[in-house]
Order: sequence, then structure tokens, then C-alpha cells
Amino acid sequence: MAVNNFSSTPLAQATGATSKQCASKILQIIPEITYFLRNEVRQYGQPRLSLSQLRILCFLERHPQSSLSEVAEYLDVTRPTTSGAIERLVQQGLVDRASDPQERRKILLSLTSAGREYQQQVYRAMLSRIEKKLGSLSQTQCCQLIDGLLLLETLFSETNP
Repeated sequence: MAVNNFSSTPLAQATGATSKQCASKILQIIPEITYFLRNEVRQYGQPRLSLSQLRILCFLERHPQSSLSEVAEYLDVTRPTTSGAIERLVQQGLVDRASDPQERRKILLSLTSAGREYQQQVYRAMLSRIEKKLGSLSQTQCCQLIDGLLLLETLFSETNP
């Protein structure tokens, strides 16, 4: 069903794309990728989680012992919204809450072993699905895509102001 409509000379290279055109394309494609990921996430794993809940698991995989505020900031939602999502993950046995030994009012969040296993299961399934989606690309196109993604990562990383 996927059609490879990539030419050997990328249009952006042939026309000399500007930063404004790049910004416009990024804003156009990110919602498409998010929509794809959200639909794919809903197909994998038991229990079925929302994309936001899966993002919480991924965040806690990379940042164990995070606070509710840190998770809310990452998701760009309110603390009450995050609290509700965390509560559902705790009830499902995927996230654990513990008091911070240095600051009793602060609650630290971590994945349980079941949460880590679930996150990895969904990650592997998503990786396979994305790999299939990219299967029509040539090795050169894959390299170009990786180069572009690495450039975006450098530009938009948290450590780059």
C-alpha cells in the first residue's frame, strides 16, 4: 500500500530549501507522525494504554525516581492531569510511588518490573512497525533520514538553548 515517491534527488536539495520551509515542513509532519504512533500504540500490549501513558512509561525508563512535576512538565500538561494518569498506571502495577527520603512531601515515581517489561514490549512492537513503514526506502534514503533526524535532535535537544 505504501508508495515510494522519493526521487533520487530530493526536492529540498534541488530547490535550495530555506529555514522557513524547513520549519513549515516540521510543523506539518510531526502531527502526522504523532497520529501514526498514537494509532499504533493502541494496538499493542495489555493493558492498552494511551499515548500519554506510554510517554510516561518511556520518560520514567529514562528518568527513574522522577517527581510528578517533572513528568507533568515533560508531557506539557497540568499536575492534576498527570496525577490521574499516574494513578491509573499505579493501579495497573506499572508505576511505583515512593516518598523521597530527603523530602517527605515529594513523591518519586519509577517503573515497576511489569512497567519496564510492558514499555519494552510496546517499544519493540512499535520499532517493528516503523521498520516496516520505512522498508521501501533505499539505504541512501535511510542514511539521509537518519542524518536529518540527528540534526533535529541536535537542534532541539534539552541541552541546546
